[in-house]
Amino acid sequence: MEKKPINKKVIAAVVAIVVLVAAAVGCWIAFGPKTSEGAKTIKVQVVHADQSTKDFTYKTDAQYLAEVLKENNLIEGEDSDYGLFITAVDGEKADYNTDGSYWSIYVNGEYGQYGADQQPVNDGDTFKLAYEVYQADASSDAAA
Repeated sequence: MEKKPINKKVIAAVVAIVVLVAAAVGCWIAFGPKTSEGAKTIKVQVVHADQSTKDFTYKTDAQYLAEVLKENNLIEGEDSDYGLFITAVDGEKADYNTDGSYWSIYVNGEYGQYGADQQPVNDGDTFKLAYEVYQADASSDAAA
């Protein structure tokens, strides 16, 4: 049984196909779709003690608000039995023990029901971190 020599045309065709596939892969890598910074876009407004505001927009894949805020160095806080207690936002500290001040979280215009580390993040959400001071109810003071 005689072996047929490999035809030079077949070799040239195979080499051409390999080169074309490599070129196509290279073009895909160079010009194909790029991954985005994050699948969700959220807005965060900070309301400082002097009522000045600062707005931030983040693209994220984070599941919870605290992840986004920590990644972007927007907050400082302490872990407690109840979760993350935010002590500073955008460089401004609130000290409840000194003057009753604290940072509240609003979600899509409503007072938040969760702490930052338990607050889910969904695409299009708007959050507000507001510096607030606890005011005892005057009627409860009179009753005491």
